Amino acid sequence: MLWGVSGPLFLLDYVTAVAVALAVALAVRELTGRRARGAEPDTVELAYLTDRAGLACQVGMGVLHRAGVVHRGELATLAVDGPPPPRSAPLVRALHAALRRPQTWAAVLADPGVGRALRRLVGRLVRDGWLLSPAQRRRVAWGTLPLFAVAAVGLTRLLDSAVEGRDAGGPASVVGLLLCCLATVLGGWWLCEVPETGAAARRLLRRLRRRHADLDPQRRPAWSERGTEELLTAMALFGPRPLLAVDPRFGELVGIDAERTRPTPQRKLARS
Repeated sequence: MLWGVSGPLFLLDYVTAVAVALAVALAVRELTGRRARGAEPDTVELAYLTDRAGLACQVGMGVLHRAGVVHRGELATLAVDGPPPPRSAPLVRALHAALRRPQTWAAVLADPGVGRALRRLVGRLVRDGWLLSPAQRRRVAWGTLPLFAVAAVGLTRLLDSAVEGRDAGGPASVVGLLLCCLATVLGGWWLCEVPETGAAARRLLRRLRRRHADLDPQRRPAWSERGTEELLTAMALFGPRPLLAVDPRFGELVGIDAERTRPTPQRKLARS
């Protein structure tokens, strides 16, 4: 099968096989987690879907800041001096409990109560289909196997030709096949990095970002004219910069990097 066709024809067949294998891998990725159950995630949960635990905690601190119950202390510490807002998300209540005595931001993130709240949040998102379960992530990873299989066929033809001295085509065909094999392996390796969010979550985030495009920090909204809900929504969808614009000193204390303009979604499973 490997030697019954000329170099150019084999290369054409190889590219066709790569296209089919790539379509299979992308289809598995897009169909896994396509449907979600239950209500849409709240603001804190949206922040986790956008940029994981760090942004979720920063949005939670934004809730406490806008409620006026958190204040800056000495030596870059934070503390609370009032009850949490009514009907606060569990993570917000956990952050509030961690700040009943002055803490640095690093100590807050390491607090056992905050860690438990984050694990429960992740559990809810997995249960409702917004985050992929371990079985779903394995399914997406297995979907890349056809790409590696096609690459193995191409590399076998090249290696067998080099060892046995068989004709694999002219120099252009050999170089083209080698480059295609390398591209196939790299593409399969890249697709092996499974996103934590499901297709439904990615679709939801795209829709909400279009709906709230006026809150994108790159458009420089006037935050003094915006309400708390808009500020928190902007943080959850576009990153924590709005809080930095409202209170730069507080934003720095909760780990907001002024140089980082937008969240960078993690493609691998967050281990926090």
